[in-house]
Amino acid sequence: MKVVVFDMDGTLIAESSWQLLHHHFHADEEGVRKNREAYFSGLIDYETWMEKDILLWNSPTAENIREGFASFTLEPYADVVTEHLKAEGIIPCIISSGIDILAEMVGKTLGIESELIFANEFTTIDGNLKGICNVEPTRKDEIVNRISQELFVDLSEFAAVGDTASDVSLFRGVGLKFAYSPKDRSVAKAADFVIHDLREILKFC
Repeated sequence: MKVVVFDMDGTLIAESSWQLLHHHFHADEEGVRKNREAYFSGLIDYETWMEKDILLWNSPTAENIREGFASFTLEPYADVVTEHLKAEGIIPCIISSGIDILAEMVGKTLGIESELIFANEFTTIDGNLKGICNVEPTRKDEIVNRISQELFVDLSEFAAVGDTASDVSLFRGVGLKFAYSPKDRSVAKAADFVIHDLREILKFC
């Protein structure tokens, strides 16, 4: 094992990027539900879902977004595990369909290099916040393949850790697959190991 790719929401942190912001901005719950259903029924793509959710937040600034993320909670032992991996010469990465601002905050807390953090982007265009989809939930394997090529590390030397159905795509082709406290049967079924303590990954160092 030379590289470990982590999902973020529900894996490295307890919360969802989007849930943190919906709560912070008191988003209309019915609007949140309708946007989610539209994406999962195939009526809209992920970037459109992002934009529709942003509209529920009453024109936030980047600073407002950072304030909304300030209360994120690391999953137990996330810091211990990433520190141990680095000490063993194993590279930790984040691949998240969450938001880059939070992913950078989490990465900084865990000492993960910014160039090894991949998430969806928030940018400001003409004074308005816009979402840019860099990590489509069902195509995380594309990012894993890119990392493999850039680091010159074969996928067989990769481990992946995730918790939801979207992380099945994170697992494609890698050598070790860990479903961490899985929220969906599909991710548990696709995993080599189901774990409930991130420290269990360290057995394979």
